[in-house]
Amino acid sequence: MGSSSMWMTLLLPALLAVAMSAEALTVRPGCVDRCGNVSIPYPFGIGKDCFRGDGFEISCGKDSVPLLLGTGQNMDMRVLNLSLSPYPVARVMLPVAWQCFNSAGNTSSSVEAVINLKPDGVHRISRDHNELVVLGCNTLGLLASGPPGNQLFTACLAFANDPSNLEDGACWGVGCCSVDLPMGLTNNMVVMGSASETKLDGCPCDYAFIVDKGYYKFHKADLNMNGSQTSMPLSLDWAIRDNGSLPWTCADAATRPGYACKSVHSDCVNSNNGPGYTCNCTKGYEGNAYVDNGCTGKNHWQFYLTLS
Repeated sequence: MGSSSMWMTLLLPALLAVAMSAEALTVRPGCVDRCGNVSIPYPFGIGKDCFRGDGFEISCGKDSVPLLLGTGQNMDMRVLNLSLSPYPVARVMLPVAWQCFNSAGNTSSSVEAVINLKPDGVHRISRDHNELVVLGCNTLGLLASGPPGNQLFTACLAFANDPSNLEDGACWGVGCCSVDLPMGLTNNMVVMGSASETKLDGCPCDYAFIVDKGYYKFHKADLNMNGSQTSMPLSLDWAIRDNGSLPWTCADAATRPGYACKSVHSDCVNSNNGPGYTCNCTKGYEGNAYVDNGCTGKNHWQFYLTLS
């Protein structure tokens, strides 16, 4: 047996142990790390003692579809993906607002899109990752956020005199418009109004929704969905905010009980969307900074392979 083969024979058990250990350190001991095809890393978790607190609990039913609980939303939010770093994001599905009209131009059916995240909770609608999109002919979409009397409005106008002039892939105001979001969004409602009393035959319905930037591509046929598109994916920024809206910085949190950055070789990062902080592994390490010894060196595989 050659020296390289001997080294590999001796080191293979160690390599497997390292890989299994690294995978196990994404969750608390004894906790489930997946629901269907979605990875569930701590501080998120399934079941008692497996998640950090409100806003981090995941339900995994018989259909293996993960749902995000404890957010304040009056409906279950389906989880598509959970990430820890470099951007702490929960990607979820939330409803589309729409209204359709009859031949007389009157509203025949409609659905509002209301998002009620806890103002002092861990989640914020991401400004960096999402946008407001409005579809229609002469349709004004409004995103109203904040408490009554102190609301912030974000608006977008989709205008078209002739639906036949609409262009697939173009969302610059003709039949489709998009606009960036403000920071700190939690509770908000998408509402729609008409910029004209005339409803065009080619635009039987209007739509407005918050969606991941780059996900939605406009197609003329979308103006005839007739309410069939009920939800879109969007991203929620999350952070550790154990004391509600108190503006904890990393410096404050590190001196208090319950500090979330548990692993050695971890760094604390102040949230850029509301109060609170998040945890990353120090440069040169990877893994989960929220669990003990969750950050491991990136170069240990290279070391073993060099020896071989």
